[in-house]
Amino acid sequence: MKLDVRWTERSSLCEKRSMRIGDILYFAPGIRFDDVELDGARLPGQFRQRVVGFYIVPSEECAVGGHAFAAGALLVSCIDALARLRFGDRVGERFRKFVAEELKGFSGAGIAQQFYDEFRNGLVHEGRLKNGAQFSFEIAETAETLDGILVVNPKHLAAEVRSALDCYVVFLQCDERELAKLAGTLKQDLSEDFRVARGYRATQ
Repeated sequence: MKLDVRWTERSSLCEKRSMRIGDILYFAPGIRFDDVELDGARLPGQFRQRVVGFYIVPSEECAVGGHAFAAGALLVSCIDALARLRFGDRVGERFRKFVAEELKGFSGAGIAQQFYDEFRNGLVHEGRLKNGAQFSFEIAETAETLDGILVVNPKHLAAEVRSALDCYVVFLQCDERELAKLAGTLKQDLSEDFRVARGYRATQ
């Protein structure tokens, strides 16, 4: 039987970003849950590696492959997560605030609201974009409104999300209270992941 080398290469790359390899559960590519420093100075960098490895790089790879919808869907999920960690208010308020303040391509009046309604809510609740909204590589800006329809370029959006993440990481490194808030949220959100990781380790 002829081996598809391209598939094995892709499988190897996917395995490196898998959340579980063998009996080891990973917080981020290359970082086991056992190695996460929730009370240490390495947490901002480890968190960055999680977001880049599980969201941003995969979205960029989807974009390279021409998969605009898949790339955009990953990024909307990433924005949703970052908005919650950064601002922690009601979901609509924090998402719109993050988009308007942290992503320069959405600074126009009403665009953050439209992005929330048609992209975030459409994807989360119905698995689709609403009101004709589109992901497209053909527009020059990150977001453009064409005849009232919001179009977003996921390649440009990935760059803006990466930049916003880097700014957040610097903030975490400089503000102990913000770092403690992140650590507390991760402890709560990922408590079962940490428990499962300990269970895997105990059976080794």
